[in-house]
Amino acid sequence: MPILSVIIPTHERFRYAKETVETILGMHEDIELIVSDTSAVDPWTSLTPHPRLKVVRPGTGISVVDNFNSALPYATGDYVCFISDDDLIVPEIVDIARKAKNEGVDAINFTFPVIFYWKDYLHRSDPEAYSGTVWISQYSGRVQALDTEAALREATGSLGHGVFSMPRSYCGLISLSLIKRILTAHDALFGGVSPDIYSAALISAHAAKAVEVDFPAVIPGASGASTAGQSAAGRHLGALRDNDHIRPFRNLVWHPLVPEFYSVPTVWAYSLVRAVERLPENSAIRPNWGRLYARCLLHHRAYWRPTLSAMKAYAKQKSVLSLFRTLISGMALELAWAMGRARRRLSVRLKVMQDRRIGGIASSHDAAAVIGNAIKAGPPLSWSTAS
Repeated sequence: MPILSVIIPTHERFRYAKETVETILGMHEDIELIVSDTSAVDPWTSLTPHPRLKVVRPGTGISVVDNFNSALPYATGDYVCFISDDDLIVPEIVDIARKAKNEGVDAINFTFPVIFYWKDYLHRSDPEAYSGTVWISQYSGRVQALDTEAALREATGSLGHGVFSMPRSYCGLISLSLIKRILTAHDALFGGVSPDIYSAALISAHAAKAVEVDFPAVIPGASGASTAGQSAAGRHLGALRDNDHIRPFRNLVWHPLVPEFYSVPTVWAYSLVRAVERLPENSAIRPNWGRLYARCLLHHRAYWRPTLSAMKAYAKQKSVLSLFRTLISGMALELAWAMGRARRRLSVRLKVMQDRRIGGIASSHDAAAVIGNAIKAGPPLSWSTAS
């Protein structure tokens, strides 16, 4: 049985998935690869079969959540890592999985100090700066204990802002035993309309021991066809039901308190709330609806009507006074966050100036080689603070 199962859900993106699969298969013999492909035509018949590669064909027209769930039963490794078809891992992730097994760690949250931009990634403000590059930030190699309840509380308290430090199955590492515990308590590991944040909430609620690893074990990739690529090009906003990501969710019942339009905060909020609804009541873990409404009103003003409808539903379910209180609080937090944007942008700009940029990356094979050399010269993993 392998120590690690890497699962790659994909759809009509064989050009990325093929390269990624070939690159990862050559990394370590203790890695099992599972590709779940919902493309209309099976492109994998053109590849020579490999003993450590499983190709799953769950059918066409299914949602990304169903694709993730369909692939999970094929994993046999002690640990499981989901990645996108344009992401990468490094061989050292096998060592991390082995150490985690010895230490009884069942959930790992990684930092992402290294990012790979494919050649077709074009940023709207500076296309040439990122296309075909690897960016490397400083990292410590430290492993430290992670308070999963605090991580879940932070995410729900900043509803619509993201995963934060919650341990993840997507671009993270979780044990197969933890997956089995979650499946015993719930219908599935993935749900909502964003498998990443939904599963992160369930993992945070059920993990017995979690750590955060400041090391580039998983390398997020950004390609022209990825969500990151669409967002960078300004194409990640619009009507909910007409969106290619949402359309496969047949008979989707949208949450009445979440503004019904397609955006990063609404997709994240909907998925996180649906996950929290599956958990036992906890007064310390409550969605901050005012934060979501403030974010939508301030940053997505063109969609004020669905935001107002969601606010009316909140007032009807709670009270007008409750809406007023949560909105005032949310506005204050969101305005403070917005006021800090200039400082954060300056910080990011300074960070980018300090980051190491390596250009001329023509493929994922090139990226893996460059990243491998950088890791050899960087700080090693240190588990001394994980207990």
